[in-house]
Amino acid sequence: DYGYSFDPEEVINKWGRDEITGDYVRLIRMLRPDVVVTMNIQGRGGDRAHEATTILAREAYRAAGDPNRYPEQVRQGLHAWQPEKLYFAAGFGVVPAGGRFGRGGRGSGQAPPPIAPESQTPRLKVTRVSTAAYDELLGRTYAEIGADAHSNHKCQGTGGLPALPGFGGGRGFGGGTPSYQLVDSTIPGQMQKDEAGLFDAIDTSLAGIVQFAGANPPDSLRSAVAAIVDQAERAKRAFDEGNDAATAAPIEAGLAAIRSLRARVASMSLSDAARYEIDFRLGVKERDYSDAVLAAHGLTFDAVADDGLVVGGQGVKLSLLAANRGRTDVAVSRVAIAGLEGASPCAPGDLKKDAVYTCTSDARVPRNAKPTMPYFSDVYWKDPSKPAINTFDPDVPFGVPFAPTPFRATFHVKAGDVDVTKELPIQYRYVKDIYNGDKRMELNVVPAFSVRVTPALAVLPASSPAGTTREVHVAVTNDTKGAADATVALEPPSGWKVSPASASIAFAHEDEALTVRFQVTPPSGVKAGEYALAASVTSAAARGATFTNGYQEIEYPHVQRRQVIKPAEIAVKVVDVKTVPNVTVGYVAGAGDQVPPAIEQLGAKLAFIDQDELAWGDLSKYDVIITGVRAYERRGDLRAYNRRLLDYAERGGTAVVQYNKFEFNKQQFGPYPAVVSASRVSDERAPVKPLVPSHPVFNFPNKIGPPTWANWVQERGLYFLGEKDPKYVDLVSMTDSFQDNPGEKLGSFVEARVGKGRWIYLGLGLWRQLPAGTDGAYQLLANILALPRAGGAGTAGQAGRAGQAGKPGGARGG
Repeated sequence: DYGYSFDPEEVINKWGRDEITGDYVRLIRMLRPDVVVTMNIQGRGGDRAHEATTILAREAYRAAGDPNRYPEQVRQGLHAWQPEKLYFAAGFGVVPAGGRFGRGGRGSGQAPPPIAPESQTPRLKVTRVSTAAYDELLGRTYAEIGADAHSNHKCQGTGGLPALPGFGGGRGFGGGTPSYQLVDSTIPGQMQKDEAGLFDAIDTSLAGIVQFAGANPPDSLRSAVAAIVDQAERAKRAFDEGNDAATAAPIEAGLAAIRSLRARVASMSLSDAARYEIDFRLGVKERDYSDAVLAAHGLTFDAVADDGLVVGGQGVKLSLLAANRGRTDVAVSRVAIAGLEGASPCAPGDLKKDAVYTCTSDARVPRNAKPTMPYFSDVYWKDPSKPAINTFDPDVPFGVPFAPTPFRATFHVKAGDVDVTKELPIQYRYVKDIYNGDKRMELNVVPAFSVRVTPALAVLPASSPAGTTREVHVAVTNDTKGAADATVALEPPSGWKVSPASASIAFAHEDEALTVRFQVTPPSGVKAGEYALAASVTSAAARGATFTNGYQEIEYPHVQRRQVIKPAEIAVKVVDVKTVPNVTVGYVAGAGDQVPPAIEQLGAKLAFIDQDELAWGDLSKYDVIITGVRAYERRGDLRAYNRRLLDYAERGGTAVVQYNKFEFNKQQFGPYPAVVSASRVSDERAPVKPLVPSHPVFNFPNKIGPPTWANWVQERGLYFLGEKDPKYVDLVSMTDSFQDNPGEKLGSFVEARVGKGRWIYLGLGLWRQLPAGTDGAYQLLANILALPRAGGAGTAGQAGRAGQAGKPGGARGG
C-alpha cells in the first residue's frame, strides 16, 4: 500500500499500467460481460486511485476485444471479447470545493484545478436506473441490498443508518435513480439514443445465444435453443403458480437439453469463435440449471469436520449430509471427498422426501499439506522500487478473494432423469461467543507449532549505555493433538548476545501457549541500523521438524475466520536518537496503533488511562498524556471527560492529541475553537518547513532538521486542523507535490498554550512511521516527550504567536 494519492498518473505508475490493464482485460475476457460500468473520470475529492481505475478500465474496454493485446491470454485459451457498452457511474461526479466533507475538505478547502476538456462529458446521454424496485423473491429493494453491502465495508467505517423507504437519493439507499453516462459503445448509433436501461439494444435472452452463429445459424442450433427456452417458460409458469412438483420436471428437461446441445455444438457448422461463445454461455446456463434442479427438489447439503485448525498428518472425522425437503424422492449415488487422504467411503442411498442422507467418514490431512494463507503477497512494502501490486500463487484461479480450500465434498445426486452434483467446502462449526452464535470456517492448516515474536520492532537508541538489553518474547502455541516437548531458540546477528541461548518447554495439551523471554544485547559501539533476529522451534512430536512461522487470526462477526502466516522474526533498530530520563506518559487508547511500544522503547514509563482514571484519577502524575488515533471517535469517556484533559494541560501538563476525524467537530474538544478537516499531505517526501524554529520541539534533545523528514513511508499526515482560533500556532507547514492538492498545508502540527501547559494536535503520521522504524519519527517523538523538561525558552508563546491566557478561552467539556 503506497498510501493516498492526488495524482492518477502516480497511481498508475506505481501499479504498473500494463500489469493492471492486463488484469482488467483478463477479467473481461473471463466473464465476457455485455456492459461494463466504472467510476466517473471527472471525480474529484477522493483518492485518485479511483480515477486511475477508471482510466485503466476505459483502456481495457477496447483492449479486451483486440486479440493482439495481451496475446499470452489468448494462447492460454481465453478468446478476445468486446463488451457492447461502457458506462460511467455519473453519481461520482465533480465534488464541490472543500471535498465531500464540506468546510476544510481535502486540499484545505481549495477548489480543484479545471477539468481537462477531453475528460468533460456533458454531451453524453444519461441513463437512470431505479434502485427502489422491489424484488418479490428477495423481499427487498436493490437499494436495501446495496445498503447492507455498504454497511459491511467495516474497515472504512461505512456502517450507518440506511435511509427509510421514500427518503434519500440514489446513494441514500432509500431508493433513487442513480445516473450512468454511456461513454463508449460498439452498437452503431447507440451513443446518440435516449435509453431506458443499461441493456437497451442488447439481447440478453437465452434465445439470443444463436446470434453468435451469424446471420444464418444452423437449424439444429436454433431448434435446440428454442426447446430449452420452452422448458424454461414452462418451469417459470409452474413456479408462479406455486406448483413445486411441476417446476422440477421442465428444469430437468432443460438441463438435459443443454447438455445434449453442448455435446453437439462441436460438430455443427460454426466458426471457432462462434463455437467458443455459444459453448461458454451454455456452460453458464448448465450451472444455473443444475442449481435450479437442486432448489426445485428442496435439497440442501452440508459437510463438516470435527476440527477447524488442523496440522499435517492429523486425523479428522467428517459428517456429510443431504436433506430432501421437496416433494419427490431422489438418490445419492456417490459422495467424493477431495484434499484428504484415506477417507472411508460413503455408501450410495435413496433420499426420500422429508428424509436426510448421512455419512460419517474418517480421513487424514496430508502430512505435507501447506499452511493456509493468502495466495497473494505485497512486495512493495519491503521494496518500494517494485510495482505496488501483489504477487500471486500461479495455481490459484484468477480474481478470487481467497484460494479455494482443497478440502471439499461433492455429492452426486440422481434427480428425476438427470444427474447433478453439488460441491461444497468442508467446514468446521463452532461458537465464537455466546452473542454471535453459530459460526463456520473452512479448514485452516497451521504449523504444528506456531511461533510468534514480540515486539515486531525493537528500538535501541544509539546513545544507550554499553550492555543495554532489549527483552524479546517468543510465544509458542502447540497445535498438535496432545502433550509435546519442544526447544525454542533465538538466532542473533553476528556479535550480538542472546540469553538464554535456547530453552526447553513442555506442553500439556493442544492449544496451550508458552512464552520464553530472551535478553538481547548488542555489541559495544554498535552502529545505527537494522538488525534481524529469527526464532525457531524443534520438537520430536513433529519428527524433529523445525518451525519458524506463526499465524495471525483475522476474524470479525460478519466474516469467516482467515489467517496470515508470519515469519517468527524481529528487527532491532538502532536509532540515532537522544532521550531524557524519567518521563511518565499516560496513553488514552483510540482505534489501535503502535505508538505505545515506541514510547516505551524510548525509555519512558507508560500507563494506559482507563475510564475511571480519566474521570477522577490523578492525571498530574503524567508528564505527557497522549490520545491514540481517532480516540474521540472510539472513546465516549474521553468525549465525556474531555474537560479533565484540558484542566491537566492548564495546570502545566503536555496533552498531545493524535489525528481524529470529523467526530472531533461535534463539540469543542480543543482548548479553543477548531475543526478537523480532510486536509492531508500524501507525498511522504514533501518538504517540511518549521515555522517556529526556536521551539524546543525542534531543538531538545534532538536537533530536528532535513534528515528527520527523510525516508518516511506512505504519507506525511492526514486530517489536519482546518479553521482554528488564532491562539493555535502552527509549528510546521508542508506543500504536497500534486497539482490537485495545491497550496501550503497547515494544521498538521499545532500547539496551543493553555495556562501553564500545552495542548498539541498531531496530524503528522507518527502512528504510521514508528512501526515502520522511521528514524526521524523517533527523534520527533523523543522531543515531544521531552517538552516538560525543555523549559520555557523558545516556546511558541514567547515567539508571540500563541496566547498565554491563564484560562483556556472558550473551552468547554465534551
